[in-house]
Amino acid sequence: MAWGSPWAERRQGPPRVNLLPGEIHERRLVRRQRAGLGAAAVLLLAVLGLWYTMQTRELGEARREADAERATAAGLQARRAELQPYAVLEGQISAAEQLRSRVYAREIRFSSVMRDISAVMPDNVWLTQMNAAFTSANGQAGTAGATASGSAGSAAAAGGAEAAATPGSPGAGSPVANITFSGAGLGHVDVGTFLRAFGTAPKKDGTQVYLNPYFTTSQKNTLEGGQTTVTFTATVDMSTAVFSGRFQPQGQQGTVAP
Repeated sequence: MAWGSPWAERRQGPPRVNLLPGEIHERRLVRRQRAGLGAAAVLLLAVLGLWYTMQTRELGEARREADAERATAAGLQARRAELQPYAVLEGQISAAEQLRSRVYAREIRFSSVMRDISAVMPDNVWLTQMNAAFTSANGQAGTAGATASGSAGSAAAAGGAEAAATPGSPGAGSPVANITFSGAGLGHVDVGTFLRAFGTAPKKDGTQVYLNPYFTTSQKNTLEGGQTTVTFTATVDMSTAVFSGRFQPQGQQGTVAP
């Protein structure tokens, strides 16, 4: 007969007698330990299985999102390829606009010049010839002219180097072109009125278009029947405000291109 273990004797209450052999008690203890370990292993496997399931689900969602992103990127690339010809066309249009802007940067529309002259022309003065002289982009001088009955088209003009001239005299104020007039009037006063009128001629954006009106000659003549006339030649300069400003970027009208 075997008595209980010493720890059982220290428990409160009446003494207990263990009649089972020690080997059986140990085997039961081992079985309980193995059952506990098995339950812990099962629980661990269950937790691992749940974690694996969640990770697998998240991985599947991530793959689906990646596939959707790749499909979107492929669609955008295809759309970009479709729109590429338009981008090329836009670049060509921009280059053409820049070229047109440079070509027309120094354009003088003599239809506007003629309109201004007709607006300041007195009733007793008439023109017989008009010539325009300007400087091309490469610094070479050029001319364009028309008789009083003809019409003058537009011409590209460029400003030359600033001349060291007395204020008010031809060439002062860095003009880009000048006009030479030949004409006649009924008197010196009428001819003088015509030249002075350029001082009040229409301005462009607040800038004086015509500069330095100047007599070259003025001669009084007597016609048959005692009628007197005055023949004259005169010049007037034009500033950069005479440029038409067509096809120029906003805010750059009237400027001189390099």
